[in-house]
Amino acid sequence: MIYKHTFQVAAPLPDVAGFHSRSSSMAAITPPPIIVRVHQAPPVLADGDEMDFTLWLGPLPLRWLARIEDVTPTGFVDRQLRGPMGHWVHRHSFVPATATTTTVVDEVDVGLRPHLIWGPVGLGMALGLPVLFAYRGWKTRWLLQRTGRAPRPGAEQADAATVAPATALPGAEQADAATVAPATALPGAEPPGVATTPAAARPHVSSLALIGKAASLVALAGAAAVIGLARRRRSRPIPPPGTAPGP
Repeated sequence: MIYKHTFQVAAPLPDVAGFHSRSSSMAAITPPPIIVRVHQAPPVLADGDEMDFTLWLGPLPLRWLARIEDVTPTGFVDRQLRGPMGHWVHRHSFVPATATTTTVVDEVDVGLRPHLIWGPVGLGMALGLPVLFAYRGWKTRWLLQRTGRAPRPGAEQADAATVAPATALPGAEQADAATVAPATALPGAEPPGVATTPAAARPHVSSLALIGKAASLVALAGAAAVIGLARRRRSRPIPPPGTAPGP
């Protein structure tokens, strides 16, 4: 059986190829509830390297040993040396569509193992390849495009350094308070500062505040239920003397 899946990423070819060459990327793009545990592999995979890992399908562990072959700037092959399948050859190809867009082609040649247990397990995995690679494509795009560019070493630190000065300006909080306070302190007037404050400048509601609001809503709902029950009981007709009360 040969399965083929193609998708595009808004990232240049070197970034896409570099992402797939890292052994940690496999766990990052594997869909839940499958859990990947890498036992032994170099951080960056090269020609001839082997990757020893386990795929946990719930309580079922699938031990897998793969070898990396035919590494080029535009792709590589991972071949199962030991695992649940009869054979597994996965070719990763990266084709530049434009200078900033890359087409990723996954082509898998998979065969089932004639085994009482691993045969049905392998069949289930083969039938699930469309879901597996649809998730891999989505997650790869999300990881490489979430900041508008492919992640590079130190990118997080650079982003933090860019944002930090704007959020750490001394006296900024006092300036905002001085701007809003006069408007909200006018007696008998609506607080114009709240309506004119830009959405980006409004403080975010904390998780504790959200929990408090949820608790208040639950308390109000409980109180309304109690009041409604009391009203229904008061509205019942009083039975004449000597008659048994109804249920």
